[in-house]
Amino acid sequence: MPIGTNAAAHLLRRAGFGGTAAEIQTYAALERAAAVDAILDVSAAAPDVRPPFLDDPTVADWDRLYQLQLWWLDRMRTSPAPIQEKMTLFWHGHFVSGQDKVGDATIMYGQNKLFRAEGLGSFRPLTQHMALDPAMLLYLDNGINVKGAPNENFARELMELFLLGVNQYTQADVVAAARAWTGYNSDPNDRTKYLYRDNKHDKNAKTFMGITKSGVAPDDWTGPGIIDYLLTTDPQRTTAARFVAAKLWSFFAYPNPDSSVLDTISAAFMSTPDLDITALLRAIFMHDNFWSPQAQNALVRSPVEFVVAAMKMIGVPTGSTNGTSSPPWWMDEMGQQLFYPPNVAGWKQNNYWISTTATWARADYARDLSWKAHDLAFLANIAAMTVHDAVQAAFDAFGVDLPSAATRSKLEAWLTTERALEHAPTYSWTDYGWINLTTLTMLTPDFQLA
Repeated sequence: MPIGTNAAAHLLRRAGFGGTAAEIQTYAALERAAAVDAILDVSAAAPDVRPPFLDDPTVADWDRLYQLQLWWLDRMRTSPAPIQEKMTLFWHGHFVSGQDKVGDATIMYGQNKLFRAEGLGSFRPLTQHMALDPAMLLYLDNGINVKGAPNENFARELMELFLLGVNQYTQADVVAAARAWTGYNSDPNDRTKYLYRDNKHDKNAKTFMGITKSGVAPDDWTGPGIIDYLLTTDPQRTTAARFVAAKLWSFFAYPNPDSSVLDTISAAFMSTPDLDITALLRAIFMHDNFWSPQAQNALVRSPVEFVVAAMKMIGVPTGSTNGTSSPPWWMDEMGQQLFYPPNVAGWKQNNYWISTTATWARADYARDLSWKAHDLAFLANIAAMTVHDAVQAAFDAFGVDLPSAATRSKLEAWLTTERALEHAPTYSWTDYGWINLTTLTMLTPDFQLA
């Protein structure tokens, strides 16, 4: 049985950044399994080619990061495989590193590329590669973690925030893991690279999770060995699978899934040797609760999701010239600036995005984008429509498939009043009316909810 228009719109909002009318109709005709397979298919994704501005000596360091933000936002907007970018965004908020400490756009791009390349693969190799990524080495100080002066930052966050969650380890485990990671460093001569330094690795006996190893190879706790143990040995493997599954369910469906949901989706995750992420996503998207009323409009769009959806629906690219959009100018006040997470725990959800400052920033951005939409004649065809049809056209253009009765009535009442001003000496419906409708539709709760 085809999933229909509303379910298609829901899937495209969650697994991507919203669907155009054409995309929604394409998915609406598919049965659930076929729709899920289609959304998980990344074969059409564009190659991840290193942006040339990263290697241009005439581009200042701060401008490289700004250009990188624009580059990624536009990739999100245009990708024919949006789940790839959505998962890259998820990992950016899970395996957190930030430009504020890393201080190099080329290194941040390298981590971004890693998440894009491996973010739908297996979790164990992704975690291993993340641990040796130059951005992570710098951000959580493993790059300078050496025997005799072990640094606990990465070891602690690896267990608490990345793999297991709170209260799943002891301070002794943190100390042992930190010692196990000594020597897995940034290259002292090139901080953009990882370098294992055997003479900096602690080869004394260590006890981790109750298991003592002598420190003499091969009976040694190493950094990568810590990850392998946690992701291949129960009960830690089960704990890690449920922890990651819960975070992904909250990201794609709704927060705080109950145990029955977690049992189902984590079982699919654990059924694969190295914890296959695509298998987990398929289990999430196939679960009845993902399509339930509880999941519909259960998430406030993050600033990234809001900005990308708006640009996608209108058709405006990123940039700093006429006819383009420069979202980073507003996104900091919205509460989310790419490559600048607030801390190692990343960004939260829902109420986290709601404040007076954030609302004004979204409104300012929506207004700026509305003038760009005007230049593209976006919604220009509504002038000859009835009020009801014009408002419906705006909903359709922004992928709002189930507008609330309150939203519809408010917009229709406003538009009725707006059109009554058409003949006022200082007012032009053609110039201002549909620009205002564009702004207001972006600011409806219906568009700001995913």
